[in-house]
Amino acid sequence: MDLFASFKQLRNEHPGLAAFRISAGDRSIPISWRQFTDDIAATIRIIEKYGPGSTIGLLGENSYEWMVSHAACLFGGATVVHVDPNIQPEEVARRLRFVGARALIHSALYNEKAEAVERLSPGLAVGGFGTRLTDAFLDEARTYIEKNKSGIFDRDNVALDRARTSMIVFTSGTTSEPRGAELTLAGIETFCESTLRALPMRVGDRSLMMLPLHHIFGICATYAMLAAGVTLGVCPDFRRIQDVAQRFRINFAFLVPALAEILAAKIERRGRNAEEVLGTRIEWIVTGGAPISRRAHERLQALGIRSLGAYGLTETTACYSMSRASEVFKPGSAGQISLAPGVEAKVSREGELLIRGPNVMKGYYKMPEKTAQAIDRDGWFHTGDRGRIDEDGFVWVAGRASRTIVLNSGKKVAPEELEEKILGLPGVLEVVVSGEGESRQIVAEIYASIPEAQVQAAVASLNRILPVYQRISRVVLRAEPFQRTSSGKICHAVRKAAPAVVESNRFPKFHAWLKFAWPIALILGVLVRWLSDMVPEIIRLCGIRLSAGDRVVCAVCELIGDTLLALGAVLAIVFFKDIAVQIKKRLRF
Repeated sequence: MDLFASFKQLRNEHPGLAAFRISAGDRSIPISWRQFTDDIAATIRIIEKYGPGSTIGLLGENSYEWMVSHAACLFGGATVVHVDPNIQPEEVARRLRFVGARALIHSALYNEKAEAVERLSPGLAVGGFGTRLTDAFLDEARTYIEKNKSGIFDRDNVALDRARTSMIVFTSGTTSEPRGAELTLAGIETFCESTLRALPMRVGDRSLMMLPLHHIFGICATYAMLAAGVTLGVCPDFRRIQDVAQRFRINFAFLVPALAEILAAKIERRGRNAEEVLGTRIEWIVTGGAPISRRAHERLQALGIRSLGAYGLTETTACYSMSRASEVFKPGSAGQISLAPGVEAKVSREGELLIRGPNVMKGYYKMPEKTAQAIDRDGWFHTGDRGRIDEDGFVWVAGRASRTIVLNSGKKVAPEELEEKILGLPGVLEVVVSGEGESRQIVAEIYASIPEAQVQAAVASLNRILPVYQRISRVVLRAEPFQRTSSGKICHAVRKAAPAVVESNRFPKFHAWLKFAWPIALILGVLVRWLSDMVPEIIRLCGIRLSAGDRVVCAVCELIGDTLLALGAVLAIVFFKDIAVQIKKRLRF
């Protein structure tokens, strides 16, 4: 498939067809294929000032301008670096230095972050799209191209190097040694061809640019839809997914499982059928980035939306498997191996899924050793996914061969990275980070020398500086250290079989009798205090005179009673505070 040729054909055959529709209050503004391709050509002229083959960072929320900038780099010979908006400016600057970026293009929403990156990066050119200065440059470039007919889409026989590094996409979170996967135009075109063969998409259909564009699945799905002539609505805020889907009357969508469940929940609150609620029929939804659960699949099907699956990695330029609309989908699978020519898959003797083809990355940027570990001499990429391929070609992913956590959003988190940060917190002695449940929430199991409240506060403080997708969702405190192997490493297999975890308190025996101790102390306190008051009165009524020793005994009894009452009150506060913490945890998760 030739992505550039597809864009040029749509420009020539459907110049007035809307490539995008941008929300503007209660209405949407169409952007035609002619305007879209003109803007790409004008942006190419602007980025040419950074020099041929320049590396350019791209930071921003989902927007028309983001797509124009990305396509300009892709077709204009630059290498675009996807910048995750969730990471801190220091990490952005570090990654851009690592890849030798000449410039950073950003949206107005991230002005402050871009300015911070600029301060940390001497010599880095920083510019924002959507500003007056940028718009002036674009207008000048558009005028020049129109006058001289010199835009890239006006030329014949444009030769693009499909094997060069077109994108660098980082595969993990903040680390001391970032891994940037070098991806090519050929890889994107392989995804597009496979998708167009597997799924029915027609010129003039409508969908949403919903997935984060800095994710490889998001950008590849967007290019596939554009290549088919689909009109895309821009939705920068996933919380408005139902409203935007209803406004644009979409025909289908690419989502991650978490977004698919949000959409299903919003529809269920208003009715039992998606078409009745949205006023349009959603033919299918492909969920990728993480395998969709059987429950989520059945939920979509019950609403009248056909649920299809896909799975892949950054290193395989998004999905290496995808459901085919012409065949019955097997719930729980990741679809079938790509239909694009040259893509091969097999399972190793160890049960690991291996992929080979033009969709596989060139390697990790400036990391030959890690590249050699990932891609063997025969060109097979070792995915790290344990799984199988059945007789019908469906891929079944059993999990990661490593401990990498695949979140429901499609993000992948290295637990070792978070463990290192948590071990840096005061009082934390040991920690194991893992994923929990179908949503794969991040859980930190901690053995510490300090009370739970202090551990919770320390983790909450750490969460404030972590990217959203790396934040700890739940903390579990252990009463004893983890079991270790003979080499001193924590034994994860034993931990899973017999975790010996105490969630609410590091002192389980104390907590066990606490629920009995506080009422007993209060009852005894009331009883002793009552006796210390009533016994002297009874003695006086009997005409017996209290001695000095009797009065001392009564005073001591009063003191004991008051002490028991105070102790009971303190124990009750501790007990109910602990109960409140547990209720809060359950409501939160």
